[in-house]
This record gives sequence, structure tokens and C-alpha cells, in this order.
Amino acid sequence: MARKQSLPKEPLSTRPHHDRKFYGANLAEVFRTPAYDCSLKNECGVPDFALTRLKGGSMEMQRAPAYPEDHAMLICVALAPTPVDRWRARIAGQEVSVSHSIAFATTVIDLMMPMEMWAAGPFDYLHFYVSRDLLDRVAADNRIAPVNSFRMVFFERDLVVAQLTKTILSQVRNREPLNMLALEDVSLLVSTHLLQHYGNGKGILRAQPGLETWQKIRTEEMLRAHLEGEIRIAELATACQLSPSHFSRCFRQSFGISVHQWLIKLRIDTAKNLLREPELNLAEVGFRSGFCDQAAFTRAFTLLEGTTPSRWRKLNGRGAVAIDHLVSGELRPR
Repeated sequence: MARKQSLPKEPLSTRPHHDRKFYGANLAEVFRTPAYDCSLKNECGVPDFALTRLKGGSMEMQRAPAYPEDHAMLICVALAPTPVDRWRARIAGQEVSVSHSIAFATTVIDLMMPMEMWAAGPFDYLHFYVSRDLLDRVAADNRIAPVNSFRMVFFERDLVVAQLTKTILSQVRNREPLNMLALEDVSLLVSTHLLQHYGNGKGILRAQPGLETWQKIRTEEMLRAHLEGEIRIAELATACQLSPSHFSRCFRQSFGISVHQWLIKLRIDTAKNLLREPELNLAEVGFRSGFCDQAAFTRAFTLLEGTTPSRWRKLNGRGAVAIDHLVSGELRPR
């Protein structure tokens, strides 16, 4: 348990927070930190799901403004271990604090519960904001009763949330906006996980079979036609005659990774073919492969292939293949 701290005279931010939701710039403002902010909006223009990164330097323990009551859940992931004496809160009258000082420790908070919070720096968190409306839709999609309440945990190990965070961490740290497909994919995976592992409902999400062969082919065709990621999960699901959450789960069952991760693999496959064209520069290759810029392309390529695009081109380009065939006739492009 964290040792007790005396209350500060002034909170981190004293501006009124009525009718404000804690994601994006609103959440960052409270801690005076720069925001990484991506969100998915519903038909009314209100975010159902949002990602916000908070990162701050050294500071003494301070009290944050009260979280506004909201029909939503907040998942906070510590990107770096949080010392046991650097965070504590009082939620619905219960004192809670850092339970495990580990990287990617997960905290799940029900924003319907009244909460007071104190925090010190340095800190680095990624927040997943998930509305109850989104959770209700995913529950209905899976034919289980709506969940009325959720179990809260504080700085615990959650391997699913940790792994999901790692899949998008490079883009978050480099402030690259997630495309529509990635945001929807993450939102469905997070919502399903919340319902299954933190909800109090009696319904259980049934195991899903993988996609049928024709569904796999159709999905890959559509993804290759939208390498930039500006396609909705709902469009892919409709083409496969499935609901969005069922499609997402079936896809993961078939391919072992999420839709967004598979899209990145398709981008890299496309990039490797284009890299064999000597007249194309790296910026053009990245753009044609669906990346937002050359830096993002280089980071993703290096992460998956273990080498930079320029190095790969030297080893696998047309010239390299031709020369190697003259020498040994054995080299095959990766």
C-alpha cells in the first residue's frame, strides 16, 4: 500500500469540469501534460472510445480534480512502473493505491463511482476510455445481458491489455494517429475483454469459430484495397455476413492477430514488392503501402523485418538478386 500523503493546497487544475469527459485534451489538461488523443465518435458526435497518453515529469504529490460521473469505464496502463508511493485514490469511500510496481500494470475504473485521486511524477500512462453504450452494443452483439457493474482493479497484471497496448505503443509514442480500422479493432477487443473479465454479468461470450475460406479471401481483398486503413470493421463484417464483434473475434481466431496487425503485415508485403522497383524512393514506397509518412513506414518495417527498408532493398532488390544468381543461383527474396 502507498504511504499516506498530506493533501495539497491546490489541485492540479482548478477549472470547472461539469459535463466534461476525461479523455483527450480534457484529461491531459488536468495533469498539464501533452496529449496523444484518438477517438471514435458515435452517431451523435460523442466519443464512444478514446485513447489518451499522459506523460509528466517530476512533481510532488498533488490532488487531481474529481472525475466527472460518466457512464463509461477507464482503463489506465502504466507504460513505466509506478512506485508504490506515487499514486493513491479514494473511490466510493475505499482507499486504494499502487498494488504492483510493474510496467504495463492495469487499472480499471468505473467512472460512475465517486473518486478522489492524488498523483506524483514522473508518470507515463495510456488511457482507454470505453463508454457504457459501446459495451452494451457489444454485449447485445454477443447475445448476453447488459452488464450493470464492473470489477475495479488497481495496478494489476492483465496480459491481454498489456499485449494490446504493446501492439499500438510505437504509434502512440511517435504521436501517429491510429486510422479508423485500428481504432475500431482496438475498441472491440477492449470492450470484449471488459465484458468477459471485469463485468458482473452472468452471460459468457461463446467461443467463436474462425472465418470460412471465402470470408478470409474477401477480407484480404478489401484490406489490400484499403491499405491506408480508412475502412470500417462494420464494412468487413457485412461483407462476411457477420456482426462487427463476431467478425473481430473470428478474424483473431483464424489469423492469431487482430485485423489491424494483419493490415500492417499486408502493408509490409506490399512495400517489399515495391522496394524491388529501383525508381521508387522510400517515401513513395511508404505512401503506396498505406503508411502516413516515411518515418512511420521505416519504424513498422524495421519492427517486423528486423532491418530497415533501405538495407532490405540492398539485399533483395532487383540488382542484388541478379548479381547473386550469377554467383550462386540460390538467393531468394524474402
